[in-house]
Amino acid sequence: MKLLPGHRDLLFFVINDKSSVVRFLFPAVLEILQLVKKRDLFLADIHILELEQECSDSAATLEDATGSPTGPSSGLSTGAKDGSRRKAKDVELLYEELQKELWAVVRESLRSPTAGPNLGLVVQVLQQEEQVDKKWALSEGVAPGGPRPRRLKQRWREAVEEAANSSLPQKAEFMSGELDKYLDRLRAQVVEDLGAANRNVVSIYPEEYQPFQVYVESYHQAVTSRLKVITDEQLEKTDIYSMLDWLHNTYSSDVLGTVCITSPFSRSQLGPLLPAETVDRLELDCLNSVRAKVTTELSQVLEEEEKRWMETLHIEEYQITLAKTVIQTLQVDLERSASISRTLGSRVAQCSLNGLADFLYSFHRKVDMFHEGMQSGMLGDNEDGYVSKTIAMVNCCPPFRGFVQRCAQCDPSVSEDSLRRANRSLDHIVQQGVRVLLERLYLHIRPFFECLVKRKWLSNTEPYEQIEALIKEDFKKYRRMDNPPYQLLVAEVHRRVVMEYLRSVMRGRIICTSVKMRKRMAGRLRDEGKEIKVLFKDLESPSSWLDSALSHLSEIIQLEDVPSIQMEVGVLVREFPDVRKKHVSAILNIRGMTRQAERQEITNIVRDIESSDGGPSPLPRDRALFSEVPVTSEVHCLNVGLSRVALTASSCISALRPRRRKARAPVQENPDNVL
Repeated sequence: MKLLPGHRDLLFFVINDKSSVVRFLFPAVLEILQLVKKRDLFLADIHILELEQECSDSAATLEDATGSPTGPSSGLSTGAKDGSRRKAKDVELLYEELQKELWAVVRESLRSPTAGPNLGLVVQVLQQEEQVDKKWALSEGVAPGGPRPRRLKQRWREAVEEAANSSLPQKAEFMSGELDKYLDRLRAQVVEDLGAANRNVVSIYPEEYQPFQVYVESYHQAVTSRLKVITDEQLEKTDIYSMLDWLHNTYSSDVLGTVCITSPFSRSQLGPLLPAETVDRLELDCLNSVRAKVTTELSQVLEEEEKRWMETLHIEEYQITLAKTVIQTLQVDLERSASISRTLGSRVAQCSLNGLADFLYSFHRKVDMFHEGMQSGMLGDNEDGYVSKTIAMVNCCPPFRGFVQRCAQCDPSVSEDSLRRANRSLDHIVQQGVRVLLERLYLHIRPFFECLVKRKWLSNTEPYEQIEALIKEDFKKYRRMDNPPYQLLVAEVHRRVVMEYLRSVMRGRIICTSVKMRKRMAGRLRDEGKEIKVLFKDLESPSSWLDSALSHLSEIIQLEDVPSIQMEVGVLVREFPDVRKKHVSAILNIRGMTRQAERQEITNIVRDIESSDGGPSPLPRDRALFSEVPVTSEVHCLNVGLSRVALTASSCISALRPRRRKARAPVQENPDNVL
């Protein structure tokens, strides 16, 4: 063995750090140890290798002398054997101390830009030891002087893993309900450490070491071990979302994505952070929490809302918080899951939609019971409160419908049934609310329709003015209804007003006996038709198709020649396909047309148009008008016609008789004209 400069043939007492056993070391061994402590690592490794070789040579000499490493001494002293064994133990001790310093330098180099020289020595040691391992592998047998190969390169990788594991936040720092904060610290530390590795470490290692890949894999493994320990326990729902978001998004984009910008690495060599079955279990836990929410929490919200309806019936309120509360409750899960992954978002949306369809059915049943209670005598003096509550319930439907549609868009094929059930309940609530408000309005204006299209009506505008005033008054409240239900309400009121007006016309309580009278009646129909048009335009009715009905009737009554009347009837039938011959016949009765031939020519227009269109076909309710207008004047008109014939004959006979008294004037109008 080559002795180091300045060594002395003395024995020194040295404390072994691992076992605290007092050992005797030769001066050369002690000086090697001092080199290690001073971090003159490469030179120290050279001398350790020399000492290791000397041990190997001594072992070979003993083997040659005895015939085997454990055979009889053949004259060799026991002291020689003890010296050989002591040298081998010294080598092992020196390697332990060397590795302590090697891995300490590896740890320190991550955050110290000045660690470059020492880290360079580490790399030299690793390369030197790797060469010795290769030579040992090529030699025959196992070298008796030491446990070769030492595989310091592999132990370097383990040292990097240990450094990563000690640097990251420990699992004990995680608190339930605050996983997002823990994961954020984990993310920040990984990014910081790998950034430091790229700045301070990577350039010092040989390229074949793939140092950055080793560091990335080490930190990846450290993160994986922490997440596994955390997910072995039952997590709160907020922590489940935080974990899933970190797995699906944060780690890939904010950790690996950020690190990859400065130095590329192979992601394919990184395994999954958690097993697929663990991720599936977390997602299932998430879905179960959503199901529990829509079946328990929302039911409680609805029960509390139902109680409030009756308690606040005396208060006019046109908006309630039910829809907002429910949507906000479900939207948290919907948005959070959708931000994690499209698949999870779709599953949570479907789960929410299924529960929401059941909730809306319960809502619609409670609305039914509310209306039944009000109509059975519970209303009292709270009519204004009842109207406002009805509008408030309907106003819940547009936001509910939008949210339902949003949930269904995630997977339309799977959501079809739940979407249909939810929309059916919402349609029922809206239609019922519209029907209640329409009927209450009609109760107010119905008496005034009884006064329309009578003889006094020709010179009295008050009945229609009262109708318009009452509609405007009620719509001060009705306009508090949101769209699109408001559009449905005003369209139904518009249609009902025009239809009731037509019913008054079709009752035939006026028979025009002169051109002047026809013009007066036609003028009143035209004027009030225009006023109805203006009224509902101001109320933003979407049913402008109703506006021409009364104007066409006024033209049929006013026109003189048959061809013009035929043309106007044709236009009427084209615009209102549910007009029938009985309606046209009733209008002809009103205008006083008694000639059967002329009437036949005009009413045939309806038949001809029906034939050319393939016969009458049912119209959707929102386009039907005349089909719901009964005709009650045909029999009366027939009686009038017969009366006129009888009176004419009676007049002729009376003219041949001696005149005893003045004859009574012929009846000019239907007996129903009596006011």
